[in-house]
Amino acid sequence: SSLAGVEADNCFYIQNEAAIRGRLDLDLNQDPPPDLALEIDVTSKSLPRLPIYSRLGVPEIWCYDSGKLTIYLLQEGEYVEQAKSRVFPELPIQKLPSLIERHRADGRRAIRRAVRDWARNYF
Repeated sequence: SSLAGVEADNCFYIQNEAAIRGRLDLDLNQDPPPDLALEIDVTSKSLPRLPIYSRLGVPEIWCYDSGKLTIYLLQEGEYVEQAKSRVFPELPIQKLPSLIERHRADGRRAIRRAVRDWARNYF
């Protein structure tokens, strides 16, 4: 997904899924932002993207790097590191790094599908 000059590895609509279901022409000036962005292999070049996500109103970002998952929640226009997901408060996200590693060689689509299936199966 391309977001105003930032391309997330994966973006997910959860609470706002019904608003965009079946749409191919998303306009983030009118449509709601994704509920969650997942950034994989975060580098120092990725961190400046957080203000762009903030301006778009993406409420939660998961950053995966070197086997570690960090959750950032948007609070008063800034991302703050948190231990728990607001989108999936009951999801055992400590299992996500191994899931990403298992599907990493297969590319972004495979990771997106695996994360979606994993979350769906959990609920």
